[in-house]
Amino acid sequence: MGFTELKSWLRHRHPMIFLDRVLDYEPGKNLQSMMVVSGQTDAIAGHFPERAIFPASHMMQAIAQTAIILLQVSTSPLDEDEITLVGSVKARFTKVVVPGDRLIFNMTCDSLRDDFITFTCQAEVSGQPVGTLKGSLIRKKVSDLGEQLW
Repeated sequence: MGFTELKSWLRHRHPMIFLDRVLDYEPGKNLQSMMVVSGQTDAIAGHFPERAIFPASHMMQAIAQTAIILLQVSTSPLDEDEITLVGSVKARFTKVVVPGDRLIFNMTCDSLRDDFITFTCQAEVSGQPVGTLKGSLIRKKVSDLGEQLW
């Protein structure tokens, strides 16, 4: 799945869309996505000027976007009045990611019930693990979340 199709599965837009492509997936089971870390990424400019490091918080966002796509290809696309919310997260990052690295996110679906998914994702660069995240994601109607101020 190339970048143009990938954008149809996410509500995020520049500068908050992190994934570049979906490499492979099997609905209800797994999804592999990719992100190429660029020195031109907004966050890199200030993290850190003397030695660029891709922020782990942004890696977590890329993993969340991977989960959003896995949830939708496993169930159905989000309706206009639906959003996804991240639930519990347990993350561990073990190596630094820098501009020029090609991040591969290997996500497996641990459980899928209706509009709720739990998942495990291993992030790697050049076949070497750089982080692992276990988390959950739920689909919700915006109207069910109470008064919205936007």
